[in-house]
Amino acid sequence: MAKKLLFYSGFSLFVLAFILFPISGFAKDGDFSFHAWGQISPFISGEAGSGSGAPDYHDVFGTGIGGGIELSWRFSNRFSLLGGIGYENYNGKTYQDISFDDLKVIPLYLGGKFHILPKESRWNPYVKMDVGAAHLSSVDISFMTLKGRYWDSSWVFLFDIGGGVEYRFKKWGIGLEVLPRYLGKPDSALGSPSDAKGSWTIPIRLGVSYHF
Repeated sequence: MAKKLLFYSGFSLFVLAFILFPISGFAKDGDFSFHAWGQISPFISGEAGSGSGAPDYHDVFGTGIGGGIELSWRFSNRFSLLGGIGYENYNGKTYQDISFDDLKVIPLYLGGKFHILPKESRWNPYVKMDVGAAHLSSVDISFMTLKGRYWDSSWVFLFDIGGGVEYRFKKWGIGLEVLPRYLGKPDSALGSPSDAKGSWTIPIRLGVSYHF
């Protein structure tokens, strides 16, 4: 699975670079940017199982902590295309005496931004939407001396929409984003009891950008 994950991650970044970098010869200074961020992402909704007494995601996982990188091309005064990859860890909790292992998420996505102000402005507020896929790690559970698999590792659909603002000085910028995000349901390993639904989180990102 690790080799498969590495392949998908590398392939996605290769496709993004293949699309964007040939255009760089025609781009003006500052049209491309590289962005790196750290984030927190609490779960806000979604059932992590099924049946009577099934937990929600926030019952069994803490707030996620992670980060990522993103490459963006501002091809016009108002619009940008982008792609990125991240890594997030959600600490497992104990629910009704059942302990959940950590959940690890690796999102891969392509998206776009609508910029509210012209490119020359130091302030850059924008609306953003991304679509892609996320790799969810397997999750084990334990009860007293018993331990078993709750979810198998899986790839799921990813969608987010939100906004952010960046303050730019020369080639560098600092920014904040809030991106409500949907992730598809993980693969159940226990049948009906672990047959979860999709989840919603609110990633809140603080990052640094370099424009070139």
